[in-house]
Amino acid sequence: MKAKKTKVKSKKTVKKARSAASLAASWSAPMGSKARAKAVVSLAKQQVGKAYVKGSKGPNAFDNASLVAYVYKQAAGVNTGSSTKSQVKKGIAVDPSSGFVEGDLLFWGSKNKPYNVAIYVGDGKYVTAAGDQQGVVQASLSTYFWPSRARRVL
Repeated sequence: MKAKKTKVKSKKTVKKARSAASLAASWSAPMGSKARAKAVVSLAKQQVGKAYVKGSKGPNAFDNASLVAYVYKQAAGVNTGSSTKSQVKKGIAVDPSSGFVEGDLLFWGSKNKPYNVAIYVGDGKYVTAAGDQQGVVQASLSTYFWPSRARRVL
């Protein structure tokens, strides 16, 4: 009986295979975070003018947390949770004094009791469901009403 010959892969072949595998593993979604952020911003802006209704889940009316949940789920496939308290724990913390990128979540209030959440849409502006009188609006950041914290979800 003859023993089967086994072909031993060279170190170079193994290294190439590992590189290809790591490249494939790093490519996780068909749409990168910048593209998803653009989709989030676009959908958020499309909601401007809709009504504010506390407890509403959209798509015709929102409260501030449901606006964020709806936009992120529809535009990016991301579940942010349905309350500001759950949303303030998502993603990674961003220092509000360091600047924001499109798609960042902005919060007002304390970490344990945030009372408002908004989506940063670029150029110093954000979209939020502001209340009964205003509905969903696009507003400008101001030093008077600067967010107390921010999270990067994408």
